[in-house]
Amino acid sequence: MSITLTGHTSGIGKSIGKLFENKGYKVFGFSRTNGFDLEKNFEKMLSNIITTDSDIFINNAYVVDNQTKLLKKVYQEWKFKNKLIINIGSIASIIPPNHPDYGVEYVKNKREQREFCQEHNFLYSKTNFNKIKCGLVNVNCDYVNTPFKSKYDKRKFPNLSSNEVAEVISFIIECFNKNICIREINLHSTKNPILIK
Repeated sequence: MSITLTGHTSGIGKSIGKLFENKGYKVFGFSRTNGFDLEKNFEKMLSNIITTDSDIFINNAYVVDNQTKLLKKVYQEWKFKNKLIINIGSIASIIPPNHPDYGVEYVKNKREQREFCQEHNFLYSKTNFNKIKCGLVNVNCDYVNTPFKSKYDKRKFPNLSSNEVAEVISFIIECFNKNICIREINLHSTKNPILIK
């Protein structure tokens, strides 16, 4: 099997790529380090993801608006194919409207991704299950110990490791291969923070 992965050279993406290469998957990585900049050259990245035609697309790299756009475009191309899309979202997508961070751009982007996945998964279960073949999964991670910048000091909160997130992705794929699609999953660590309050 083959996987296409954005943001494959650090953090969650690096751990996912390494795990699946060790499992014998063919991994196609797209990031700035190999000439695929999601911010500056969206169409190039989209075109290469579509032409690579792998079995699984993991939408990991975050760029304002473009990660969301990439999710929607790849799904439109793949929805009638027996493939799987895993979107790396954020627990920020479930922030309630009365929270001060509700209107933050990152939060709005992640919420839009989550709502897109929910809408299409609902339509699949009610009307489109005979036509739609592509699985669609949204993974909402709480703090992960990676170089990705946060508004808050991540050391004050429990952090997942990128390897732990990769293991969850592996479980999702194993389930899909058994005809079980996990539509959404929320992850958080139960370990103590590095800086205990």
